[in-house]
Amino acid sequence: MIAGSYKIDFPTYLSDPCLLPSLSRSTIIDLLDSPARAFWNHPRLNLTPPEEKEKTIFDIGSATHNLLLEGDDSIFVVEGFDDWKKKEAQEARKAAREVGKIPLLEKQYADVCMMAAAANSAIMDCTELGIKDLRDEGDSELTYIWQESNGIWCRIRVDWIRKNRDLILDYKTTATNVNPSIFSGHINKLGYGIQSVFYRRGVKAVEDKEPNFVIMAQETEPPYFCSFHGLDMQNEDMAEQKVKWAINKWGECLATGNWDGYPNRICYAEPKPWELAEWEIKRLQGGDEE
Repeated sequence: MIAGSYKIDFPTYLSDPCLLPSLSRSTIIDLLDSPARAFWNHPRLNLTPPEEKEKTIFDIGSATHNLLLEGDDSIFVVEGFDDWKKKEAQEARKAAREVGKIPLLEKQYADVCMMAAAANSAIMDCTELGIKDLRDEGDSELTYIWQESNGIWCRIRVDWIRKNRDLILDYKTTATNVNPSIFSGHINKLGYGIQSVFYRRGVKAVEDKEPNFVIMAQETEPPYFCSFHGLDMQNEDMAEQKVKWAINKWGECLATGNWDGYPNRICYAEPKPWELAEWEIKRLQGGDEE
């Protein structure tokens, strides 16, 4: 595929349909770990990837994501079973996956419906977003493909973007607490800052628009609390630097074929500044020094 925006299925996106091996958010995160990991996990570079294991832990989040943004066409409800232990239930689950459906038990589907309803209500109540009807006011699951100035290809898949392209809403489900004071600590660890910068960069390249990027986080346990998050200026600047570094590094690795791994030497652990400060406080509180 050449530069543009496309409505394609998720497996096609994951397989990387660009003219040359492309850079994605997950590949940027791998590059920051090491070029070797980026090579290993890329569908167009590693010709012998490890066999994928069934990840049922993500089914609830994926199903809620699809139900909220596009409807329940991707969901297959396996009726008559309380769990997946029986052979018949396992066979039905396998058959659903083979046709690209997310298999859910009846009780799981009920949970997903309640979760999606809670998410939709939270979105409607957030006046800063200004969204009244997700499906009518925006486009979901759009793939953007573009080429950077150094010649490399990039791709993103946007959860939801308003039709006038002034807002991207990225939906995350999590088993952790989404209280803003807690969840904000996960923003950089999980690469969401990189995602914000990289996604807006892609929309700018293809449609010459610069949307805001808002993360919506929702807990997977009742009552399905939700919270909304953006990047402050410092996080924005750091993420921008990481993205620019990754774009240059990706081009360099593709050109040279050099995909370095971890250092081939002993690496010595150094305490973090906060660890030293924490220990110093504890030591001083312990009484007189020898």
